[in-house]
Amino acid sequence: MEIGEKLAKQRRQLGLAVEDIASSTGMSVRQVLAIESGVEQIASAAEMSRMIRLYARKLGILVEPDPAALASRRLDPQVVTPPPIPHFLLKQEAGRRD
Repeated sequence: MEIGEKLAKQRRQLGLAVEDIASSTGMSVRQVLAIESGVEQIASAAEMSRMIRLYARKLGILVEPDPAALASRRLDPQVVTPPPIPHFLLKQEAGRRD
C-alpha cells in the first residue's frame, strides 16, 4: 500500500474530510488529493517530502519520505506508526461527543 493510500485510510478512520486536512495544514484540497492518489510529482522533492510529513503528522503518523524515491518521482516513504493520540488531544467535531 502506498503512503497516499495509508494517509487517506487513516484520515477516513479519524472521520476527517479532505477539506479538514487542507485547512489545518495550509495545503490546497488539490494537493491533499494528489498525495492520496499517489500523483507522482506535484512539487519539488523537498516540497513533497514536507507536505507528506505535515499531512502524516496531522493524522498522528510519523513518516520519513525517502528523498531518492521522491526525486525519482515515486511516493514510497518509510512509515512508522506511533502509539495512538489520546482522544482529548484530537479536535472534536461540532456537536459530537465521545
